[in-house]
Amino acid sequence: MARVKIGLSGLSGTDQIERSRNIKTLMTGNASYTTPNPTLMAVGAAIDAFEVAFNESRNRDKVKMETMRLRRAAMLLIMFQLAAYVQEASDGDREKILSSGFGVVGDKVRHPVVAGETHDVRVFDGSSEEKQLFKWNRASDAVIYFIEIAPDMPGGNFELKGFTTKTQKELGGFNPGARYLVRITALGREEAGPHSDPVAFIA
Repeated sequence: MARVKIGLSGLSGTDQIERSRNIKTLMTGNASYTTPNPTLMAVGAAIDAFEVAFNESRNRDKVKMETMRLRRAAMLLIMFQLAAYVQEASDGDREKILSSGFGVVGDKVRHPVVAGETHDVRVFDGSSEEKQLFKWNRASDAVIYFIEIAPDMPGGNFELKGFTTKTQKELGGFNPGARYLVRITALGREEAGPHSDPVAFIA
């Protein structure tokens, strides 16, 4: 069974944007991938956001450079998620994988650097009524962490609410008294690690 090769590691920002956009183009209308998850609209939005931040960071402004790094990480995460979908939808068929724009891992290839799982996720009161402070243990080989929130109810979907290079993050916008779930995912230099176990909390 063939395995999907993401092929974004080691590329310049410009090349990462070009390759990611080519994958989105080749998957649009592709009969082998009728229900992409994440959606191609979400993929395109992540690519566009990184491209804007990348262009704005050319003056080396520190704030814009940090924004660019975060937008790059968000784009890489969604491309990793798309690659996982292609792997499953293609059932390991080499031609189907190549038709998506992703590559195929060769027989002789080094193992990618995958971030470890994030453990011990804790939730504290934030600096105001609508904010919560999230903390967790450092994951091995982690470059950045993504914080996803879902309503604590049947069918509640996790959505990306923030990201950070640290092992804590304060987020706002919660309804006081409402129940939520939080999970943390670490992104390594090349691939994301597994999600942490969801943790329930009341805002």
